[in-house]
Amino acid sequence: MPQLNKRYNRTTMRILVIRMLFLLSGFTISFPLSAQHLLNIIREEVKIPLRDGVELGAIVYRPEEPGKYPTIVYRTPYGVDNYDTYAQIPIKAARRGYLVFMVDVRGRYRSEGEFEAYRNEKLDGYDVIEWVAQHPQSNGRVGTYGGSYPGIVQWLAMSQSPPHLEAAAPELTPIGSHHFMHYGGAFSHAWIDWFMPYILPDKMKRAQDPTGIWDASRATEAWEASDRQPWYDYRPMTEMPLLKQYAPEYYQWLTHPDSSAWWDFLNVEQGFKKIRNPALLLSGWYDAAYGPEGASRAFHKMKEETATIEARQDTRLILGPWNHTSLNSRKTRFGEVEFATNAGLDYDEELLDWFDEILRDKTDKSHLPPVSIFVMGENKWRAENEWPLQRAVTTSFYLQGSGKESDGKLDRSLPPNEEPDQYLFDPNYPVWDKSYEKSYPYDQRAIESRKDVMVYTSQVLEQPMEVTGEIKVELFVSSTAADTDFSFTLCDVYPDGTSINLHGLDAGYLRMRYRNGQDKQEFMEPGEVYSITIGQAYTSNLFQAGHRIRIYVTSSMAPHYDPNPNTGRDIATETELISAKNTIYHDQTRPSRVLLPVVPR
Repeated sequence: MPQLNKRYNRTTMRILVIRMLFLLSGFTISFPLSAQHLLNIIREEVKIPLRDGVELGAIVYRPEEPGKYPTIVYRTPYGVDNYDTYAQIPIKAARRGYLVFMVDVRGRYRSEGEFEAYRNEKLDGYDVIEWVAQHPQSNGRVGTYGGSYPGIVQWLAMSQSPPHLEAAAPELTPIGSHHFMHYGGAFSHAWIDWFMPYILPDKMKRAQDPTGIWDASRATEAWEASDRQPWYDYRPMTEMPLLKQYAPEYYQWLTHPDSSAWWDFLNVEQGFKKIRNPALLLSGWYDAAYGPEGASRAFHKMKEETATIEARQDTRLILGPWNHTSLNSRKTRFGEVEFATNAGLDYDEELLDWFDEILRDKTDKSHLPPVSIFVMGENKWRAENEWPLQRAVTTSFYLQGSGKESDGKLDRSLPPNEEPDQYLFDPNYPVWDKSYEKSYPYDQRAIESRKDVMVYTSQVLEQPMEVTGEIKVELFVSSTAADTDFSFTLCDVYPDGTSINLHGLDAGYLRMRYRNGQDKQEFMEPGEVYSITIGQAYTSNLFQAGHRIRIYVTSSMAPHYDPNPNTGRDIATETELISAKNTIYHDQTRPSRVLLPVVPR
């Protein structure tokens, strides 16, 4: 071991001395760094050429021993040097006998070119995968992994069917574009919180712009410490100045609210027929709303539409009690709920075992079932063969009573003929989710006490009830506005009254102009009653005996989404905000209800 340290130090010092001599001579030079790591691993820096001549910078970990190895690729906009300071997967994989490439995407950090979020990732991903497959130490079998942006770039590459891609592990990510930026038809404010601390610093550094922070970690600290609400509230949204110079794509997304061919650069939903490799999918009940939705839709499409038997049979899905974050075996508490030691996941080992199975033909390594779900309330993992669960029974709980006077009810029987619930939605004072940066479970009673939130609760359960799958509500609604929003949240009410949300508060959202599809806008006639369905909220929870089931319905969820101005005009350019009187009907001819996938026990 001391000899390895000594050799590493000599190599490093030799490079530094040579660089210094060239600098003193007035010359500059750059070389690929090749340094000996402990445990027989080599770390190198390489350039990967793309078809248009742009070169991407990458860090490579590989076994010291000569030979050809299966190859793993991680592509990121967040800087491979930063990732290299903490990530364990590259070193663990190299120790197992993998060649690992960590690649900065086009226009970021080590890489050349101009960065435009998501725009070039289909062809660039194809080129990277095929280039690394030709590396002298690659055996031509390639896998990819990563979450969030490093997750969706895998789908974009997979849609191009690169010949040497045999396995991919996209986590915490969507498969389509529109519900990524305009979830339920409402624009996601989270993009401000993404561009400002994560994307702008490197862009400003490249431009030698001294007006901002160049270091991403310092930029993140400064952004999180700032008062961001004025930027979320800025009208017109198209004139919000923060991102004008360095993120023009933000405004392009904002001004293309309809689902259309314009979004094809980011959409892979029509490309599954060309996918030949299996996928390891992962998300959490509290992931950003597009995460469980994306993983669920992707699993179905991988099983039904892909081009090979291997892709259909070897795809795996993991859904746990997590939010949009990296995972480890000690991460068991999220928000106000401790999910116990079962909730921890050694994702690195699960991923590498699955890669061993697919890329190295070690069929005894991965023991993942087709579907792994974590049942909250019981706090146990369960293996399943399908998703969604066919044995789940869609069970109606009807809205009854007065949702604004603490006697709103959820009941299995149809409601009597009773008065509707009505509330005033003022977009100047939207519902605010304190967990918006990293959604998590917390007591919802402060939100439920608002006058613009309608609350409906079941009787105390005499027996446990498991709810697992997609939650939907069918509502009969009207409004004084030409356009407004509706959202719902499902909660588990404990015996002491604590009301815990069972999914992220950004899920289960609908902008009324998109009630009949997000490819067209249809405005409301004030006072006319409409039947709507809101879904895209996923969970698995065992409501224990003594607990109650609750949903609440409201018309905003800030700062996840821009509050609807209620005017019916173009939202991106609107400056006027008006209040809307919104009504929820629950009677025998208009029986609003929540549809729960109840799993028999």
